[in-house]
Amino acid sequence: MNENTSLQNLNDIVAPAAAGWWPLAPGWYVVGFLLLVLIVVLGFRQWQSWRDNRYRRAALAELQSLRSQPEPGKLQELPALLKRAALSRWPREQVASLAGADWHRFLDDTAGKALFCDAAGQTLDRLAYSGRPDPALSDAETSHLLDASEFWLRHHRIRDGEAA
Repeated sequence: MNENTSLQNLNDIVAPAAAGWWPLAPGWYVVGFLLLVLIVVLGFRQWQSWRDNRYRRAALAELQSLRSQPEPGKLQELPALLKRAALSRWPREQVASLAGADWHRFLDDTAGKALFCDAAGQTLDRLAYSGRPDPALSDAETSHLLDASEFWLRHHRIRDGEAA
């Protein structure tokens, strides 16, 4: 038998080493950069939204203090609170002159729900325009008005085509 073809002269097959993670392929650098840009943009938008809603958080805190400490005459601050919140979000020319049914319609339109064109609007007007320090309101009227006001403060939005 020929020595060159003997099975004893065969060597094991050596598999190549596994490919390492580093250095990364150029596509991974592009993906990483795009992911970083996306995180920065989303973070900036979230920060902007949080900053733009400071007035909303302050108004909700004031509303909560009105709700938790019902002092005589304190509820009369509610119409001014809603007007201040609206003036913080919309131009003065658009909001400041609104009163009565126009103001109620504005509140309903921006909330996307009928809240103030019913009894809550009448109660709001009684609070705003009564000469007495504490107009007589029932517990149901007070609760309905406070709930409608809280809903508006939490959910009002600028409609398409309006200036902020």
